[in-house]
Amino acid sequence: MNTMTMTIPARSEWTLALRMAVSGVGAIYNLPVDVLADLRTAVDESCELLLHQTYCVQCLTLSVEEKQDGVYLSISAQCCEEKQPEPRADADIARMIIETLVRQVDLKTEEDGVREVRMVLPAAVK
Repeated sequence: MNTMTMTIPARSEWTLALRMAVSGVGAIYNLPVDVLADLRTAVDESCELLLHQTYCVQCLTLSVEEKQDGVYLSISAQCCEEKQPEPRADADIARMIIETLVRQVDLKTEEDGVREVRMVLPAAVK
């Protein structure tokens, strides 16, 4: 596997599909059960963060790419111009949670919120 991409509607009930896709990635790379559980939790936290930003989200896209130094995951949000009535999620808290679960995390932000969460699997996985 070099690259895998999956796009889902931006609704909480659809995030299960991303968790299942990550389980498939775990099977391909023979991830230990605890690493896979951490990765699924990181995906959940990333989706919650992206779904609760200033603007409504139309869809979420998961990208998984194998590189020489590891497996990179990205979850990005395609936003529309309609503002959400809910308060924005705290990106700093989400980052701290995700950092405890994966080797590296990077949040791509714009002035109105987080648009993408990038993660790298633990070094021992590759």
